Amino acid sequence: MEHPSAHVPPPVPPAREPSEPARSTAPPPSEVEPSPPDGAQAPPAIPVDQTPSPSVQEIDREVARAMAEMSPDDLAELSGGMLPDKKIEVGPDESVAPGTELTGTVAGVSGDEVFLEFGVKMQGAVPRNHFGKKERIEPGRRVDVVVERFDEEAGLLVVARKGVTQRATWLTLKPDMIVEGRITGMNKGGLEMDLHGIRAFMPASHVDIAQLKDISVFLNQHVRAVVMEVDRRNRNVLVSRRKMLEKELAESREKLREELQVGQVRKGIVGNIADFGAFVDLGGIDGLVHIRDISWAPVEKVSDYLKPGQEVEVQVLRIDKKRDRISLGIKQTQPDPWNEVPDRYPTGTELKVRVVRLADFGAFAELEPGVEGLIPLSEMSWTRIHRPSEVVSVGDMVDAAVIRVDLAKHRIALSMKQATEDPWAGVLESFPQKSLVTGKVTRLTDFGAFVELAPGVEGLIHISEMSNRRIRSCREVVEAGQEVQSRVLGVDKENRRISLSIKAVAEASREETKPDAAPEAAKLKKKRKKKLRGGLASHWDWLGNLKLGSEDVDRGE
Repeated sequence: MEHPSAHVPPPVPPAREPSEPARSTAPPPSEVEPSPPDGAQAPPAIPVDQTPSPSVQEIDREVARAMAEMSPDDLAELSGGMLPDKKIEVGPDESVAPGTELTGTVAGVSGDEVFLEFGVKMQGAVPRNHFGKKERIEPGRRVDVVVERFDEEAGLLVVARKGVTQRATWLTLKPDMIVEGRITGMNKGGLEMDLHGIRAFMPASHVDIAQLKDISVFLNQHVRAVVMEVDRRNRNVLVSRRKMLEKELAESREKLREELQVGQVRKGIVGNIADFGAFVDLGGIDGLVHIRDISWAPVEKVSDYLKPGQEVEVQVLRIDKKRDRISLGIKQTQPDPWNEVPDRYPTGTELKVRVVRLADFGAFAELEPGVEGLIPLSEMSWTRIHRPSEVVSVGDMVDAAVIRVDLAKHRIALSMKQATEDPWAGVLESFPQKSLVTGKVTRLTDFGAFVELAPGVEGLIHISEMSNRRIRSCREVVEAGQEVQSRVLGVDKENRRISLSIKAVAEASREETKPDAAPEAAKLKKKRKKKLRGGLASHWDWLGNLKLGSEDVDRGE
């Protein structure tokens, strides 16, 4: 009778790679026990597990070999129902790959799922929590989704709303996938991120759109990122938060472009400021507010009205889709003060205005905020002036009268002259011809001097009427600011001119003294009738006799 131990099977050798040579399980010769003597019974054999413990490399090889032998369905179940690059059959003639982006129409809502239709033969379901709590989901709404898998039992595509974070596994990770994780550490090159057990790295240049000086502020924060690279062999994953932000910004820009319409009023943040205007961020898209559209009042410097970072309300004026430009206006959001100007300021209205700036051709004056008028140089004074600064300065309050209103061009013409009495009204009565007048020299020119005879009335003393002797400059006779006496030669009321003369005053004085000098000359003449020596008389008409003698000679007498 055989011993039971004779039927004990030998121990199973450990699994090995096909390329690994077979390992002998027999003990070395030195360890072979001597055989028992004849007729003696051998002791029962005790089975001992002599299999060595597997290493980490051997375990990885076993897992790889096991996965290689698994069917696609088993892998799909292991990976959560999603296999990259494997197409899902949804009909006899239709198939779609996981990760495909589709646009569906909401068919209805049931419980925690929103059902979508993708054409006639294809339907799907998306979780209700992929929408906002207050977000309205109405039948017929279009929704962008990403295919995850196909539910054969329900006959529906299981989809996720586009942009919603997907759970990352080594089988589902692929470039451009959106993931969410926690920032667990920081090193010299960037941030370390935990994707539910998968370690990923985020370079410092991909942390934000703008360059950050300190990226440690993201430690222990949950962030969303886009997968850039996946290296399954070396277990390396590169992610980018910057690409996620750029993607969200691009989506918001596209959405905003579709919503923007001319005439809309929106809020924005002032960005860069230039001499010609300011750029305003509407939420991903910048628009330009031209300097003329900042205020109803003229704007000289944009920085006087706007500052970077300031929140403003703007109106969309123009949209140029070809050049991707948007024109905005700030003043258009406020009532136009010019709409009531014709009623408030009819022609002939007299009022006080404030001078805001000077120009070569006149002065601009503010009637009210946003409404300005021009006082032309010719309407600033009844006398002739060359520059507005001779009459007014910036900030002066002056009396003016409205002489013209152009509502279409937003222009008002003002006159300081019309707000005062015309000093030339009684000039003929006040300054008759040949009358003596006294005035102050206001200015000198090469051809003469202007003398103010009364407020608003000036006369001209020509250089030829200043002296009996020849002069080269008016300064040889008069100076600016000097009080002079002159005689009126003529008045031209129509052209508002008065001619004066200083020389005429001196000549008139000599004429007045002529009658008094005649008797003295007669007395002197009588005294000289006395005979002089040599038979000459003092009263002899030497000139007359000389003339007479020359005439006799000519006649030959």
